[in-house]
Amino acid sequence: MSDISKTVEEKCSEKFQAEHCTCVDQSDGCGTKLELTVISEQFQGTPLLARHRKINSVIKENGLMDRIHALTIHAWTPAQWKSKS
Repeated sequence: MSDISKTVEEKCSEKFQAEHCTCVDQSDGCGTKLELTVISEQFQGTPLLARHRKINSVIKENGLMDRIHALTIHAWTPAQWKSKS
């Protein structure tokens, strides 16, 4: 796990009191590419786009956005996550 993926994972896990949070560095030499999964009750009743905006805000607030080339976000409630398993 890269430093940036670890930091993104820690910040999002803390901010959203995540039941599950992982950030996988999928970089291939063309900039930092991350795949972030956040499972939180805080997303209940929140549209998907708003969830992504909240996550992007956390990343920006911590000065990390300029270091990320591409970010894939999976932001689900625990019930949604269970239905995908």
